[in-house]
Amino acid sequence: MSIPLTIESLSGGGAVERLHGALQEALQNILDPNTTAKKPRKVKLEIVIKPNEHRNMAEMTVTTSCTLCPPTPLETSIIIDKDRDGTAKASELAPGENPGQAVLPGTMNAGNVTQFPGKEKASNA
Repeated sequence: MSIPLTIESLSGGGAVERLHGALQEALQNILDPNTTAKKPRKVKLEIVIKPNEHRNMAEMTVTTSCTLCPPTPLETSIIIDKDRDGTAKASELAPGENPGQAVLPGTMNAGNVTQFPGKEKASNA
């Protein structure tokens, strides 16, 4: 007994299951705050039918695919300089940091406050 050919019956329901999975993947991508909101997403269901020479049978392939929106690029600012040996060095500019403020050699930069190593706060004595 043959099964009537419908999208729902293809591969025992596997075609519809994969289409739903691809649709769910596109919807998740839309909800991702790291992607652009207004770019379109595409969900495809492709059916390829390859008949035999006698045209009485065919092999069928069902494929689903998604074209999703990639994550939005992350942007940051870096300061580029060279050390005493001439080797290039770079560091990320922290938010609110002034790129014109030089960090003194031998110091540790903790945010916007430069602390000198080995020096403790003076007590009010």
